[in-house]
Amino acid sequence: MLFYLLIYIFLVGLSFLDYVKISTIDRFLFTYLGGGAVFLIFWALGSLRWETGTDWTSYFDSFTYFSDVYRVLFEPGYGFFLSIIRGMTGSFTVYLIILTFLCLAFKFAFFYKYHKETLFTVLLLFFCYYFADIFAVRQKLANSLTLFSTIFIINRKPVIFALIVAVATSIHITSILYFFAYYVYWANVKDRYFIVILLVSMCFGILSGGEKLLNLVLQVIGASGRVGDKIKGYLSGDSNSPGGNPLIAYLLGLTKRCIFIPVFMLIKNRLRDTEPKIQGYFNLYILGNVIYFLFAKDLAVFARASVSYLFFEIFLFAYAINYFRNSKKTLVLVFTISVLIMLSRFNALINTYYDLYVPYYSIFDNHIDRVLR
Repeated sequence: MLFYLLIYIFLVGLSFLDYVKISTIDRFLFTYLGGGAVFLIFWALGSLRWETGTDWTSYFDSFTYFSDVYRVLFEPGYGFFLSIIRGMTGSFTVYLIILTFLCLAFKFAFFYKYHKETLFTVLLLFFCYYFADIFAVRQKLANSLTLFSTIFIINRKPVIFALIVAVATSIHITSILYFFAYYVYWANVKDRYFIVILLVSMCFGILSGGEKLLNLVLQVIGASGRVGDKIKGYLSGDSNSPGGNPLIAYLLGLTKRCIFIPVFMLIKNRLRDTEPKIQGYFNLYILGNVIYFLFAKDLAVFARASVSYLFFEIFLFAYAINYFRNSKKTLVLVFTISVLIMLSRFNALINTYYDLYVPYYSIFDNHIDRVLR
């Protein structure tokens, strides 16, 4: 755990420097050299890990024993990706090197293009929310592609956007919902309608409306009985809830969002004229929360489709901190509170699967001794 805390402290120090006035050339060097160093740290940790992280066994086995049988277990794009690397090398570490690089490269491209001013704050949030893709899986690669495709939403290039999202969907099917992002980003919706939509979806989710809707769909298509039970079991069986109780996880997530959404809405309204992208980010974030409210309690697989949208929370969080940079005392207070929130978020993240994350093992550790113990 100390190992991860040292990375956290290092990133906190870098992120505070986002708000310190330095010369343009020094800022340029600091941003690109510092960001490059952080990229290499994340890449190395993701590439050299061994028997560490969630889904290690399933991904290791699918690579080591890759065949047409394993191919059908994954989406075709990921199956193709896996087969190419498996054909080039039998090394799982090489696979991790390539997978982690792609996950990070697409995200860093977006960070550098639109968030250079608060780059290290974004990277700190990226680490605390998503472990900075150190423990990359295929959904994180798909999410990196959907984030990268947002560049083409902002630049109004729908064909390129659609092609990238199609590739992401071929890697992880949940990315299919990101096709709606092009419309949602540019939607002009008043805040009061957002509030109504969120409240309705929240009530619907609490009352297990998502499960009821699924039951109705299964009845309509004639998939009832054992087949329907298997489908519902798959869609509801991916919960990361503390103590195995999805209701507790749902209520905790709901409480956090009831605090964050009004804050982000206020900051968005105050920065809308100077930061034109913030309205689009907020729109996407709201859609992610609607999906979460509807399905997170009962249909966890559907809820995973919200990740591409909820990722925009880190940018809204960074905007909220940066909003106070003109008042030194207020900035220090807000930054301190934010750092504590991020630490709490990271603690919750790591404790979800503590035994799989701690300690961090690399390819250089002695695995034989651990097996014998």
